[in-house]
Amino acid sequence: MIDVALCPSEIVRLSSTDLSDVTVVVFDVLRATSSMITGLGAGALEIFPVNSVEEARERKLKEPELLLAGERDGLPPHGFDLGNSPDEFEKTIGRKVVMTTTNGTAAIRSMRRASEVLIGALLNIDALADYLFRRRPENLLLVCAGTQEEFSLEDAVAAGALIARLAEDDRLSDSAILVRALYERVGDDLEDWMRQTKNGRALQKIGKGPDIARCARISTMDIIGCLRQDAVVRLGTSQG
Repeated sequence: MIDVALCPSEIVRLSSTDLSDVTVVVFDVLRATSSMITGLGAGALEIFPVNSVEEARERKLKEPELLLAGERDGLPPHGFDLGNSPDEFEKTIGRKVVMTTTNGTAAIRSMRRASEVLIGALLNIDALADYLFRRRPENLLLVCAGTQEEFSLEDAVAAGALIARLAEDDRLSDSAILVRALYERVGDDLEDWMRQTKNGRALQKIGKGPDIARCARISTMDIIGCLRQDAVVRLGTSQG
């Protein structure tokens, strides 16, 4: 079965179920998972997703070499080294990062009991599709991190882009069929659509519009990110 969690309330519900035989892909396209994939591509060693600003700061106190990264209301909390822009994550080469965002890092953490948790973005969508096609997990769950407590169009479109590449119609739930149809409707106008979303409009208001263009790129990175214990690390598409 290929299923999709469309919003945070579904993520909360699913996090309390048995996920031991489920492969999960988490999407927070604007911007957490896009930034993670960019950081891993730049050479970040590990990215530790945490739920709160306080937890991030406590970990930094224990491990001063960590970079603090993330956002609240789209901007980096006071004293953080990095925000949540992919361009900023280009600076993480050779570093370990502790990261907290409004939705993305919490979504990743909530799925940690799954058989495997992969990091999804438009940037690495073809690499993900190839990896999953070779692995052929019996149960695949695509998680759309959302915005606050709401559905996010950009996450659903990215999930649909992955499903369209897997082409396994007989295994699709209704929500999987829905997001694939959304992706097919959007077509090549990803950046324009993303600028119209709630997240897209909010980013433009705070001067982060260039991040939208960066996150809207399709398959510019041949990278697989995976949660291992409490860290997101790079697997590389040659593994498997």
